[in-house]
Amino acid sequence: MFKIRQGSAEDFEELLEIYKELQQRRAAAKPEYFKQNQAPINEQDFLKIIADERKRLYVVERAGAIQAFTIFKGEKHEETALYKERRIIKIEELYIKQDQKYKGIDQYLFEKIKKFASSIQATEIELELWEDDLEMIDYYEERLELIPKTRTMVFPVSSLEGE
Repeated sequence: MFKIRQGSAEDFEELLEIYKELQQRRAAAKPEYFKQNQAPINEQDFLKIIADERKRLYVVERAGAIQAFTIFKGEKHEETALYKERRIIKIEELYIKQDQKYKGIDQYLFEKIKKFASSIQATEIELELWEDDLEMIDYYEERLELIPKTRTMVFPVSSLEGE
């Protein structure tokens, strides 16, 4: 069975190994954005995450080993002439080790995020994905019941080179 708990400074070394796996996958999928890096997070930045009152780090353990983690933060958007006041949860990282996917960890972890969101009266939970990562989009739509809300459009200025 899985155990979920809030992450701590003592988790750095084990989470660094999971971050390496995540970074390798990102760099392979999007080399124009991500670089191969054996230290994708340093201990100082990790400790800042833990110390940030708006952020939460949860880890999922099985047999004493971390199998997944999430980092998310609460944000309050003030009311303006255009928008209503809202509280949202932004998931910065949600990663399950490749050999642990489709074993229920994702749903287990997402339930923890939903409970936290409810406790602070958030209206939404947001997770950004790459538009062309159809496998992950399908995965999150099916398993976590996430629905698309917005789309980010870009124009790569590098495509103008040579003109």
